[in-house]
Amino acid sequence: MNCNLSPIILFAFNRPDVLRNTIQSLLLNEEAKSSDLYVFVDGPRSNKSGEDEKVKEVQEYVKSIKGFKSLHYTFSEKNKGLGNSIIAGVSQIINQYGKAIVLEDDLVFAKNFLSYMNQGLDRYEKEDKVFSICGYSNKVKIPHGYEYDSYFCSRSSSWGWATWADRWNSVDWELKEWSRYSEMAKPFNKWGGSDCFKMLNDWKNGRNHSWAIRFCFSQFLQDKVSLFPTVSKVQNDGFDGQGTNCKKWSRFKYEFDYRGEKSFKFPAKTDVDKHLYKEAMRYHSIGIRIWSKIMYLIYR
Repeated sequence: MNCNLSPIILFAFNRPDVLRNTIQSLLLNEEAKSSDLYVFVDGPRSNKSGEDEKVKEVQEYVKSIKGFKSLHYTFSEKNKGLGNSIIAGVSQIINQYGKAIVLEDDLVFAKNFLSYMNQGLDRYEKEDKVFSICGYSNKVKIPHGYEYDSYFCSRSSSWGWATWADRWNSVDWELKEWSRYSEMAKPFNKWGGSDCFKMLNDWKNGRNHSWAIRFCFSQFLQDKVSLFPTVSKVQNDGFDGQGTNCKKWSRFKYEFDYRGEKSFKFPAKTDVDKHLYKEAMRYHSIGIRIWSKIMYLIYR
């Protein structure tokens, strides 16, 4: 690989077992040994009995990680929450390197994940239209004759992704122009799915702490796209009922890449394929979301 490898930023909390799975899958990537790893571990919540011990176990494991070019870790004494942790941690590292691959501790990666992410970052660094590179993809039907291993779509995924410092620093994390933004519900939902504006509005009103919806809203405002693989390089093991933001059931279905192929054919242009856009966005349709709520009640 000719590109300069991006640093890997990993956010962890209170689940040592899933973190071990995440690290072990990363180490199966040949590029891991040449990559700098930065791990941020959030502090325990004061109202959660026994969480302090779990966080300490995570911290001890993090100190023992080997196999990367370098290991750096930051342990927060207080609980910041995932959103605040990611914004602060990514801002710190991405402004040192100019780019970063960002992960959470309940993800498992294909053997070609790091190769795909680094090649994508290198390929589209100068393409201002591209806001992020995503390692996860919902299962989509590839149209006949489609010749690429990835496709462009709106709404970046937060399950194993990467971006560049200039794109990251363009995000208005405080939503300072809310009086204007609050009038954009219909176009935002049309762009990214029927649940977009509700999540944004819920953040504004303190009902969630999502960094990702603010990142996507900035992407919407700038009319930019994200790159997705046609076959997912990431599987999310967070749907076990223990994750902070995931239920025991997910409406998102994917096909995982077990092949390990590292030769990728990226789209020559940043145009959005209408068929693939429709395929990807159906996971955010009103009908699928209603079905999801029913399933959440069953599997809660």
